[in-house]
Amino acid sequence: MFNRKFLLLIAILLVLQACQWRQVRNQPEVVTTQWPRSLPDSLWVSQNLSDRMENLKSYYQDARRKLAEGDTIGAQIYFEQAFNQLAELSDEDRNTLSYWDELDSLIQQMDNQYHKIYLGAEADQVLEAEEVREDITQLEELSFPDSVLFGEGTVIDSSGPIPITLNPKVRLAIKYFQTKGRKVFSKWLQRSGRYEKIIKEILREEGVPEDLFYLAMIESGFQPRARSYARAVGVWQFISATGRYYGLRHNWWFDERRDVFKATRAAAQHLRHLYEDFGDWYLAMAGYNCNPKRVKYNIRRYKTRDFWKLRRLPRQTKNYVPTFLAATIIAKNPEKFGFYVEKDPPFEVDSVIISESVDLNVIAEIVDTTYAYIREINPAVLRWVTPPGIKDFTLYLPKGTKEKFKVEYAKIPDNKKRSWVRHRVKPGEALSLIARKYRTSVSVIKSINKLRSNLIRAGQYLLIPVPQNKAHYYASIAKTKKRSTRKTRTLSKANVIPKMPNAKKVIYEVKPGDTLGDIAERFHTRASYIRRWNGLRYGEYIYPKQKLTIWVTPQLTASTGRNASKKYDENATYYTVKTGDTLWDISRKYGVSIEELKKLNNMRSVRIRPGDKIKVSRN
Repeated sequence: MFNRKFLLLIAILLVLQACQWRQVRNQPEVVTTQWPRSLPDSLWVSQNLSDRMENLKSYYQDARRKLAEGDTIGAQIYFEQAFNQLAELSDEDRNTLSYWDELDSLIQQMDNQYHKIYLGAEADQVLEAEEVREDITQLEELSFPDSVLFGEGTVIDSSGPIPITLNPKVRLAIKYFQTKGRKVFSKWLQRSGRYEKIIKEILREEGVPEDLFYLAMIESGFQPRARSYARAVGVWQFISATGRYYGLRHNWWFDERRDVFKATRAAAQHLRHLYEDFGDWYLAMAGYNCNPKRVKYNIRRYKTRDFWKLRRLPRQTKNYVPTFLAATIIAKNPEKFGFYVEKDPPFEVDSVIISESVDLNVIAEIVDTTYAYIREINPAVLRWVTPPGIKDFTLYLPKGTKEKFKVEYAKIPDNKKRSWVRHRVKPGEALSLIARKYRTSVSVIKSINKLRSNLIRAGQYLLIPVPQNKAHYYASIAKTKKRSTRKTRTLSKANVIPKMPNAKKVIYEVKPGDTLGDIAERFHTRASYIRRWNGLRYGEYIYPKQKLTIWVTPQLTASTGRNASKKYDENATYYTVKTGDTLWDISRKYGVSIEELKKLNNMRSVRIRPGDKIKVSRN
């Protein structure tokens, strides 16, 4: 009897344990978003690449810290530094990092965070194609295991130069476009009317299939200004190195990766070279999406040239070809799939070759159109002028205005083609401050004024390029960035000052050697707050005798010394710092360790200045 009860109890416990195990197995996996502490042990990388990844991690962490402090300007600088680390990676480095699966999603999260903060609603337009490919990847991984995806139910139409395969992966992408992706795909179809004639004609001229037109659709959604998290740019999403290899020039003034005509020709040549290398269009497209070396490695590993059997490609590349095939199938017969979209009219322009810098306002006046329209049809122009110092730059004009432009342009004197400001350097001004004032860059000012270094002197004159229609240009920049620095500062002040009850305003005069960090520590506040109170940008220098507004609590207003907030202890011994003193000198003089001196004076650093009163004992 006892044995039966015991066995029954054991059986109940086993059933309960099995149910509990089943419940645990059915719980969704929690995905962490923390940056990995280090590179995977299985991934061998060079010291240079390891250092770059550490820099990337450090910059991203600094950006998040600045955001937590409310310093969006400082965070933006760190974000850009992080993206620069990515942009400077070589093809070999990118190939190595492609084996680190965790990195891709983390970088994309970083980029999404950046765009939501700094580009607002426009980020949806810039990143829509990339987001769609990511959505399809995640949907596929949640829906079908490999046994189903690579199983039966495949139909292939080989009548065209690029075979059209219909399998579960492609069907899934089609379903996505018909449901969650319907809105974005409708936009793509609408925009396709603008560039279909141009792109297909160039593809024919370069001897590649016209259906590659739909590759541009899934790359960018036909957005010339599209920019990915990997800093790929334009309709065909060229990274810097590949773009330069195929003759697409870019600098601070212009970026030919945004030129639909030139970028399409470069993409056609690149795809043709990949096809000549692989002998298969699916593999060529996979090589276009990721590093071709990665594709070759998979071919050697699996001993097959069948794209569908290459299991270890990056997850986005696995779904790149199916997404292309789905887009092609729908776009060729949209009504069959429920898309009734009126396409945009064809993009028609004239073009001229110029080799000098001309203000876009001047061009707009010559051809009797608007500044905004000239910018729209010339997405490669990043500023208000055609790029200076660049020979044979292609300028696009409204259709039918080419001859008029040539005649009127010849009549314009050189001094009217571009505007300049003669800026006199003020005491304490740095090149970075002047560059921000005129919304240009330090390198541009140095190049125009033939400066070998960043050193400038008060009273010196600098020539600064500026737009003729400043209001129009700056308004267009503000519209693109979707934010206003002035508004950000105003809101920041409103958010910070109320957090300091009974705060009073102190006007502090900057002394030689002062930094914002030192001043902030002196008044028990933050450097980011001082920047907002005084309208200073992150990284902007302060200079001696500059007046800074600082909000402090009442007990700090009696003195501006480092120890103003500390109560004077009559029983303690104090030492007044003299010129040349260091904390180490004082510690030796009074037989107190540096750490003890820091504790006595509530100091976070070892920096001291002449006139500071240092407590050296409590007596």
